[in-house]
Amino acid sequence: MVTDQQVRLLRKLSKTEKRLSIAAAKAGMDEKTARKYRSLKRLPSEVQVERTWRTREDPFAAVWDEVEGKLRKAPRCLMWVT
Repeated sequence: MVTDQQVRLLRKLSKTEKRLSIAAAKAGMDEKTARKYRSLKRLPSEVQVERTWRTREDPFAAVWDEVEGKLRKAPRCLMWVT
């Protein structure tokens, strides 16, 4: 995954390096990825979409009320349930 810092470095290096491949290598990314962020003109943190779906069913869904009740009875464990 490419960071904002790498893309900023790529932009800086693109002004001094003759080839994009060299600037990309110095920034620590693939040339294809460098082309992508150069054309997007946005940072990776601005491009990411927050995932709102679940990748699997909640394994505790059926018994969560029981688990929560047991945790509330054990005050030392309550710090883990927030």
